Amino acid sequence: MPRFTVTSSHDLRAHADVFGLRTVSSFGRQRLPGMSDVPLYVGAAAQDLTASFTADGFEAAVVTAMGIHYSGAPPSERPLEVRLLLDRPFGFVARHRRSGLVLVAGWVARGEAASV
Repeated sequence: MPRFTVTSSHDLRAHADVFGLRTVSSFGRQRLPGMSDVPLYVGAAAQDLTASFTADGFEAAVVTAMGIHYSGAPPSERPLEVRLLLDRPFGFVARHRRSGLVLVAGWVARGEAASV
């Protein structure tokens, strides 16, 4: 089999009903109450994929990004700041909740240094 790489990018909001984004993408009402006391909505959602098939095997990566926007005035008090320190190797798994199918799994042995 010849080596090849495929890539794909798409706007998830262009197919909002398929991805369950129609309701949370509407401006004006609180659609994400578990995340904030002020009204929020999904202003942007995109996904990129790269998959390579080589003589050494198969490698794939997917990244999904979402922009969450205020749909009202920001709160007057200082927002909560959360810091997470990952100072040792860790593994991660993303799975489909209903079926349990593992979609992505990985291991981070050494992270990149933070740029300040």
